[in-house]
Amino acid sequence: MTLIDRYIARQIAWTSLWALLALAGVIWISQALHDIDLMTTQGQSLIKFFAVTILTLPAMASIIAPVAFLIGLIVTLNRLNQESELAVLASAGLSPTRLLKPLLIMGLVAALLTGLLTLIVVPQSIQTWRTTITQIRSDFLTKIVKAGRFNELEAKVVFHYRERAGDALLGIFIQDSRDPDLTLVYVAERGRIVSNANGTNSNYLVLENGSVQRETGRSRDASIVAFQRYALDLSQLAPSNGDIIYSAHERLTVDLMSTYLGGRETSADLVKIASELADRFATPLYAFPFALVCLLFLGRARTTRSSTAYKIIMTILVCALVRIAGFILVVNGKGLPYYLNIAVLFPVVAALTIFIIDLILGRRIGPSWALLMGSKRAFAIPRSPRA
Repeated sequence: MTLIDRYIARQIAWTSLWALLALAGVIWISQALHDIDLMTTQGQSLIKFFAVTILTLPAMASIIAPVAFLIGLIVTLNRLNQESELAVLASAGLSPTRLLKPLLIMGLVAALLTGLLTLIVVPQSIQTWRTTITQIRSDFLTKIVKAGRFNELEAKVVFHYRERAGDALLGIFIQDSRDPDLTLVYVAERGRIVSNANGTNSNYLVLENGSVQRETGRSRDASIVAFQRYALDLSQLAPSNGDIIYSAHERLTVDLMSTYLGGRETSADLVKIASELADRFATPLYAFPFALVCLLFLGRARTTRSSTAYKIIMTILVCALVRIAGFILVVNGKGLPYYLNIAVLFPVVAALTIFIIDLILGRRIGPSWALLMGSKRAFAIPRSPRA
């Protein structure tokens, strides 16, 4: 790399890094606020809270890394023009396509880092996050550390007790509405958690002096059954500690590849696996069309008096269209032959197409934007000269 290449690449790298940190920080704060109930209602420590929220950072970074790289490209090229550095390079005999080398080098670096995230780091972090969340949710006693609160054990399962009396819970209320056709409400004066006498890991909540209310979606009338003693299996209220079944998004890339090539799943599962693999392999490659779009609109020297807002807007719009087209292909092109190959090669084909357009029309698109403004100038009414 020459001195000019290193200078431009360093500017793009630092700007992209700061953009990535800023975007990741904002998204992490919103995620942390969403998971604050780990401490407030589920009794988890501050260390556990940060561990759970930090595990989501790689997934966030993989999504916003191409956006951060695009921001770095736009800011760097716009600053080079505002400070007349592109004009100096042009006067020294360097063509606009000479900027392609540092842009592609940084595009390769961005693609490698994003690929490291999407293919290796993100699946590992998601699996660890899923395991940690499952352990938290399966720890029933942790969720009821404080009396007088309505604790959501999982989606549509609410547990409440009034106070403790030794090892007994007083004033128990449980609502289970996971089944859309059946809602169960348990009310009891007291209850006690006991272990299974057979030595297994199953625990039971033995309710005393209460009732069970059953309400179906097809009937407005509810049936109420009173009881003196009722044993409720806690595994019915919280996820068990058994093996976790990971979705395609949560599985390792090596596992997905071996499963897809071996055809060991059902056809519906193989379609999901192919879609996930296409997204993981294609996402890093969008750094190259982004770099070439920036070169097309912002890579040529222009006067400092000319407005750059429309060029930046056009750069963002074209990059957004390319990314949306790739997303539509990944989601809706699952029935195409060689679907995985087409989805992965799409950003490369888009980059080559943009490069050809730059070679043919770059002079017109860059300095004067004649493709869009020429017609407006042609039909403009000339002003009469002043007397």
